[in-house]
Amino acid sequence: MTVLVTGGLGFIGSKVVLQLLKKDIDVLVTDLDIVKNKDKLESNILKIGKNKDKVKYQKLDITNYKEIENIFQNNKIDSVINLAYGIGTICEENPLLASKINIVGTTSIFEMIVKYKIRRLVFASSETVYGAHQEFFGNRALTEEDYAGINNHFYTYGVMKLLNEFMAEKYIQKHGCSIAYTRPSVVFGYGRQNTALNWAEEFASNPALGKPVDLPFSINNKDNWIYVEDCAEQLVRLALKENLNSIESVQKLLQEYSKNIKLIAGDTNKVLKEIDLQKIDFVFLDGGHSYETVTNDLMILYGGMKDQKKVILCDDYGKESYISEVEKAINDFTKKNNLKLNLIENRFAEIIT
Repeated sequence: MTVLVTGGLGFIGSKVVLQLLKKDIDVLVTDLDIVKNKDKLESNILKIGKNKDKVKYQKLDITNYKEIENIFQNNKIDSVINLAYGIGTICEENPLLASKINIVGTTSIFEMIVKYKIRRLVFASSETVYGAHQEFFGNRALTEEDYAGINNHFYTYGVMKLLNEFMAEKYIQKHGCSIAYTRPSVVFGYGRQNTALNWAEEFASNPALGKPVDLPFSINNKDNWIYVEDCAEQLVRLALKENLNSIESVQKLLQEYSKNIKLIAGDTNKVLKEIDLQKIDFVFLDGGHSYETVTNDLMILYGGMKDQKKVILCDDYGKESYISEVEKAINDFTKKNNLKLNLIENRFAEIIT
């Protein structure tokens, strides 16, 4: 197995590489400046007793689409951890460059995931998607579904991270690819280069040295810190986690229930026509998410099950897992055929044939 780590010589990226090597996984490291930082990483590889030959290096400008494609064309890559990103100061001082790195570069990686059928992409989003005004959420605990609207953001960095998340969800919905992301809080630990976040290091080190800590927050602000090794571990775990939506995972599950379940792989447009739907009492529909695909699947199912009071349960309908094209297709189809539609658990559309 080979994992591509973009920005693999950076503060978090270098820790990710070391953790992958500890699991005996081959790593392809890309970075804008290989020469400057390679020696330090290789020194750390030797310290953990691993073979530095398990790491390949390639210079990559994440704003150059051709360079990105060459990486995927010329290497067998199983998973990707994308950490090539412009930090907050770049976003404010040079928004054009930051947009090329953070928006165009990240979206280019999304394109590669689809085109080269990569098993999983993981990238680091940020707690900054929650915005600059803590009072926006009150005193309650934040959830993965929370984020702040544009009017509640102060820094460009957080808005760019939010757009990355939005684009990731679009690629998941449209292409069915496996993309996961974390929202790290303030990351501290050894190895950070001199940046505007040096105060994060002082927060951890100064008390141990008997020195005061000067934090750039108001006295009422609250925040979380995460140790860099823990942040890296999160990313590695996500990258290696089994894809529960893959055919291989489904087949593995079916081995346990082989007497009760039959797996038919293929396009629903063909597969559903080969099934005797008269013998089917219940269908859970969670196939393609485009308007045309959902409509086509419903037409085939309804044609084989109508007038029998059977149930078609469709996912991604309510606000708990909302996809606009799925909702529109279901609404149009049930209205056209005068079918009863029930919303269940704010997520599923129940259609009675």
